[in-house]
Amino acid sequence: MKLGVMLFLVLGTCSLRAWCVPLKSVYVTFPGDLIKNMTDTQLADEYLKRYGYIDVLQKSGLQATSKALKKLQRQLGLEETGSLDQPTVDAMKQPRCGVPDIRNYQTFEGDLKWDHTDVTYRIENYSPDMEASLIDDTIARAFKVWSDVTPLTFTRLYDGTADIMISFGKADHGDFYPFDGKDGLLAHAYPPGEGMQGDVHFDDDEYWTLGSGPGYSLFLVAAHEFGHALGLAHSNINDALMYPIYRYIEDFSLNQDDVDGIQYIYGPKTGPNPTPPKPKTTTSSPTVPTKPTPVDPSLDPCEVKDFDAITEIQKELHFFKDGQYWKISSSGKRKGPFLVSEKWPALPAIINSAFEDQLTKKIYFFADKQFWVYTGKDVLGPRKIEKLGLPSDLDRVKGSVQRRNGKVLLFNGNNFWRLDVKTQLIDSGYPHVTDSFFYGMPNDAHNVFRFKRFFYFFRGIYYWRMNAKRVNDQNGFVKDMVKCK
Repeated sequence: MKLGVMLFLVLGTCSLRAWCVPLKSVYVTFPGDLIKNMTDTQLADEYLKRYGYIDVLQKSGLQATSKALKKLQRQLGLEETGSLDQPTVDAMKQPRCGVPDIRNYQTFEGDLKWDHTDVTYRIENYSPDMEASLIDDTIARAFKVWSDVTPLTFTRLYDGTADIMISFGKADHGDFYPFDGKDGLLAHAYPPGEGMQGDVHFDDDEYWTLGSGPGYSLFLVAAHEFGHALGLAHSNINDALMYPIYRYIEDFSLNQDDVDGIQYIYGPKTGPNPTPPKPKTTTSSPTVPTKPTPVDPSLDPCEVKDFDAITEIQKELHFFKDGQYWKISSSGKRKGPFLVSEKWPALPAIINSAFEDQLTKKIYFFADKQFWVYTGKDVLGPRKIEKLGLPSDLDRVKGSVQRRNGKVLLFNGNNFWRLDVKTQLIDSGYPHVTDSFFYGMPNDAHNVFRFKRFFYFFRGIYYWRMNAKRVNDQNGFVKDMVKCK
């Protein structure tokens, strides 16, 4: 198929027996972060258009919308009321595959399948959430799901063009179907064919893992998308792998509906029945958490020359050093030391910076090139700081300062970046030079934080304080803030 025609192919949205292209290219903006600001009616209208239940080229009246809602409810296994009830709204807000469910498209001759049984694939890039070797293994296991029940084999290429090109990208990532940020659309795939057809794209704004817990199982999402890349459409069977909405399944095995669909295209596998692979239960790349060593009550914070990190958490100033921390209450009383491993067991012994989001009360911890997010006792991470949009060669975050409207300044040397906590992305136009905005503050500060409307810059045993008017109004010793006599 010529490239000019291929560019209009819809993602995996064809029947088992034909290539399909849309009558006309129409794109619906549906960013995940906007869902919270939509009314239920707006959400339904966008959802029904994006996933093919309503023809976006025609105006939809009440009757058409009711009919479309019934189709959606049938597809998702909900009660077919034809009305926008709460179970339907809840289902629309779930993370899912970006491939449309309904195929209102012009049909051309040809079978929607690869014309050879040895299908090649190539991994073009990697997500920083997981080690490259773990992603390689996960992708191979996801292909094995389908080779176990068909005559297909999958061979990896390391250069050139493969049948299935696999990549991680964000937002506008090189095709005509942009991703929508964190949550919402997780991935999408193209049906078999030439050019971009057969390719699989994963949203790198998601947190990819190997198993249960916060984030999304790369194994399960990849196996689903590879089904599309082999010619399968979505299933309306809730337990099927090809069901459009994401669910984590610990003891995974292909549903008979998945098997019937793929074998209809390629036939059954000859020989003994294999055991389907199961995803591992680890949730992230291997990390070394804090070892549960006893706290040393004799450790005097007044003798510490250089704290690892200083920040305000739950209205108390926290001082971290070598896996322990002290707290200074609002009344000025010092408490501790406490073990980091007892309060935040996933963290390494040494952290470089931390801040508490005042709106969500989530606590962000940074250590070298990784960060963790704690919500109560639940943790997300570790993730690479590169995921936030920070430079890949940045060695660490040395300071974090809360600003208004969900913004946080992240410092390293003479540069700082502004993080949007809601999108978890660095705002455009950064970095800025620290000295241009915080004149007179040390450029090599190893701790930067905000406390009681003041900005504090720490270097060695000294600190510099700046008020809201950006005036350096006080300098002093760190031990004074630790309440040393």
